[in-house]
Amino acid sequence: MAKPDPTRLFVAERGPERHVALWRQGRLMGYRIDAPDLRDRSGALFLGQVVRVDSGMGSAFVAFDRSASGDAETGLLPLRRGEKRVEGERVLVQVAQERRGEKSARLTAAAILEGRYIDLLSKESGVHMTEAPLEPEMARGLRAGLRGLIADSAIGLRLTSRASGAPAESILKEASGLVATWQHSMAACADATAPACLQPPADAVLSRLREIPGGEPVTIVADNRTLARRIETGLAGVSVGDMPVIETVPQREWIPTAKELDEAVRAALDPRVPLSDGGWLLFEPGETLTAIDVNSGTASNRRVGASRADLRLKLNLQAAETIARQLRLRAIGGLVVIDFVDMESSADRDRVVKALRGAFADDPARIRVLPMSDLGLVQMTRQRRGVPLAELFFGPCEACESTGRLALRRPIGDGPL
Repeated sequence: MAKPDPTRLFVAERGPERHVALWRQGRLMGYRIDAPDLRDRSGALFLGQVVRVDSGMGSAFVAFDRSASGDAETGLLPLRRGEKRVEGERVLVQVAQERRGEKSARLTAAAILEGRYIDLLSKESGVHMTEAPLEPEMARGLRAGLRGLIADSAIGLRLTSRASGAPAESILKEASGLVATWQHSMAACADATAPACLQPPADAVLSRLREIPGGEPVTIVADNRTLARRIETGLAGVSVGDMPVIETVPQREWIPTAKELDEAVRAALDPRVPLSDGGWLLFEPGETLTAIDVNSGTASNRRVGASRADLRLKLNLQAAETIARQLRLRAIGGLVVIDFVDMESSADRDRVVKALRGAFADDPARIRVLPMSDLGLVQMTRQRRGVPLAELFFGPCEACESTGRLALRRPIGDGPL
């Protein structure tokens, strides 16, 4: 039996930019760039100040950060039913969604510190372990240890689905680090003047590392020794569960090669995604939603003797798995509408929706998938996490009034897009 392809994070720096590519299960699974022009504060904690309350919208406008010119930046904080806020009030907020275009950043007062195996919940108490199936004996010991970490406090701890397979010691170590981070932020909050950043967002390496399931060995591959040392120093002070192996390997010796990584990035930027049975997907991002069309192509001509219903079901099942992977790789969030190939059987439609939901099982983003309509349409939402892949590499063309795109940078191996 062939050994499984190991999970690796490939890291390279060019000037002020740091590129991180997640290679897992023999394919590119994630890509992120830290760069001065790619601002993403999602997950960061701020001490803000309420500047206006709009009772009609059920929201408060909170000054939470400062621009490069020193002006206060305001974000939108939705209010829960019955929640009251007053102008001038100090409030601890977390960036739930970075500002996009003319839309302000979206904030939340229910901060969550995300880890690889466990999340810290600022507005929920207790220990929550339903996401990760564990052996009863391990679960009992782990629950007792986690309760001890948050005794006499109002915060909570929740295991993620990635905790399955992780050692209890690693989970407890990460939980202890998250609790310490929260306590440090609370202490800083007491002395800070709003607006102020209390906890910065996770960088590209940490955010990709936290998406990998527990019990899965990870190697970080840096293309030079200085970068490897910086990565090791950066991870030393944060909660990552198990510390990964960090290796220094020149790009010319990478496996997969830097060229293969670049080719995978180019494929992920292509609106058309081929399916193995001859069909394809077409991704059409828009201002309000992303439309995905499932096309049968030559798939309907395959498998002599198979019924048309069976062929359509097989194609849609393959499309469901591919869509889940592509949405995550492309960092597409918000409303998504999928036009599957028509199926007459309601049982087949239900099976495809079930497969789609299952394909998102290890996606760290919050997912909601609605039932399929009689026309074969599925509406779903995916939490926005990070800058979309297309926006990492392309910007609008001012000369043609944004109907075209300009390449901003090259991928990790410095190959053309």
